[in-house]
Amino acid sequence: MKRTLLFHVNSLLTGGIERILIEILKGIDPQKYRIKLSIAFNMGEKEVLKDQIPTHVEVHYLLDHPMLVTAHKNKKTGNTNFAEKALSELFLPTVQKMVKRRKLNTLLKDVDVVIDFDTTLASMHKLFTHKKSIAYSHFGFDNIWQGRRGKLNKLAHRLSHYTHIVMLCNEMKEEAARLYPVMAPKLVKIYNAIDVQRIKDLAKEEVMLTENFRLDGYFVSAGRIHETQKDFTTLIKAYAAAVHKHGIKEHLVIVGDGGSREKMETLASDLGIRERVLFTGMQRNPYKWMKDASLFLFSSKYEGLPTVLIEAHGLKLPIISTATPTGVRELLMNGKAGELVPIGDIEAMTQAILKLAKDENLQREYVRNAQELLPQFEISYMIPELEKLF
Repeated sequence: MKRTLLFHVNSLLTGGIERILIEILKGIDPQKYRIKLSIAFNMGEKEVLKDQIPTHVEVHYLLDHPMLVTAHKNKKTGNTNFAEKALSELFLPTVQKMVKRRKLNTLLKDVDVVIDFDTTLASMHKLFTHKKSIAYSHFGFDNIWQGRRGKLNKLAHRLSHYTHIVMLCNEMKEEAARLYPVMAPKLVKIYNAIDVQRIKDLAKEEVMLTENFRLDGYFVSAGRIHETQKDFTTLIKAYAAAVHKHGIKEHLVIVGDGGSREKMETLASDLGIRERVLFTGMQRNPYKWMKDASLFLFSSKYEGLPTVLIEAHGLKLPIISTATPTGVRELLMNGKAGELVPIGDIEAMTQAILKLAKDENLQREYVRNAQELLPQFEISYMIPELEKLF
């Protein structure tokens, strides 16, 4: 008899968490397991990746009534207003929690293993304490709560009820074990995984670029445009300095969407580079934009293990990235597979752009070194590791 797995995620947008989840759902053998996917919020037309979910996966929404999801959807896209914000913070949480608990409880009745893919079920752990459960932590603990011990302790207490806690890299696992030694036996390192060949195939799709972009070339960055984490401000300011002070000819393509997009477009205008920066908006296939870029630029303040950098390695892109507290150093082999710059350092990012854009030998060296890492991030390697936990 098949065992039943329940995967859960808060919402299905276009970020690295969602893309990795879909790769895992594709990789698990439906002959061995019955698979359910629980999604907290129905994001409607924003779920551009939904048709990539395998047809054998049973999809269930915990919240799908417009009154319960609209405020959350608008917040994610940066369209929320004061009234919606007040409603979502003061009144909706109680109703949402009640509805989620009721629907989740129904889904759990015939489930053998719960995989909380973004730890958003942690507050409801009592509903499945009698089942095998796995929590995925996509960010380092200390980076999420910025050292606020009370919140860290609350999170750790909730996670302690899971059978296993998956950390995405060695740095994350070591940090968690240092902060909470009692939790160390539950910690398991499993790298995010991608289907490299599929990414290469998707990258073959053509994009429409203006003549200037095609002739001068371009750098690319990709991710949700949310400044609290991604810090596109530093990237755009560094690029503007490379253009105005050093005459860099390449353009900049930013693939993604989010609540800070309008602010970033305004910043590009204020810096006099708006015509040189293309904001593509949300894209179900970011790889078609990535494949012809000369550099991949990444400016996050914190990460767990950024999927987009693994994908950039897969497409053989030279990378410049901020040295986030966890994840990035491992992916860039401590500087052997890409340029590392301090977080928020505009001048360091500018100089890295100038250095790598002009040094094709260094670009090739970084790409060559990165290929040594890729086998560890293949889905065929990762699925057996995850199945051990089931």
